[in-house]
Amino acid sequence: MRSRRTYLQASVIAFAGYLQNRRAGRSLSFINDNTTPMKISGTSALVLIILFAILISPAAAFISLGSVQVTPPEDSIPAGSVANALAVIQIIPQGPTTFVEGYTLVLSTDLENARWNVVVMVDGTQAAVIPKDGKFVFINGYLLSYPTNRDVAVSVQVEGDVPSLTHGTPFRVLQAEELNNQGQSVGDTEQVVIRSVENTGTEATASPTTGETTVVVTVPVPVTTTKAGISLIPVVGGIALVAVLFLRKGR
Repeated sequence: MRSRRTYLQASVIAFAGYLQNRRAGRSLSFINDNTTPMKISGTSALVLIILFAILISPAAAFISLGSVQVTPPEDSIPAGSVANALAVIQIIPQGPTTFVEGYTLVLSTDLENARWNVVVMVDGTQAAVIPKDGKFVFINGYLLSYPTNRDVAVSVQVEGDVPSLTHGTPFRVLQAEELNNQGQSVGDTEQVVIRSVENTGTEATASPTTGETTVVVTVPVPVTTTKAGISLIPVVGGIALVAVLFLRKGR
């Protein structure tokens, strides 16, 4: 995938050629199959360049955390006991690809001694398997970036020990969010599954009953967000304004 800087340079070069042609009293021209020049007015060329810049601007994907099952199913889980979560993250494209190649999908949890099994699914087939230990899993956007006619999802399983916190303290069983190439959260992509700690002073030692699962509602968490990188739209808009002013001055 070509960098934004390359596209910006191409836009600037196109504008420079456009200005030179205007000062020389010529319109931009292209050659068709019959080698007959096709004239394009300066206004049309300006619009085409701006549209081109908009189209090449990467757009963040939308992630949907669904099919969530937590074991044990209670809202309050004893401190020190084992908890398990299953979920499917659907990647819903908002641009020319399913996911921006330079971005990252981050999974995290507050469970202690967490063990992950993450599988990237493309059209229902395993495309990548990511086993991981720890509180974080970073999935490179390259593994999620496909043409928009492909169905991309991430199957997630995480298991760990409920942290020993004060009774009633909320903790994250599973969280998913998209980060841009500057490590900043993109839009409102952060979604999280929350439970609370049950701790009456004695940590639970028995394992929870297995086999009982429940579908829970994932809730978006307000976070400090930024735009997905640096947009080319205001930059090209500024160049267009300078071009218009230059043309008016030269008349």
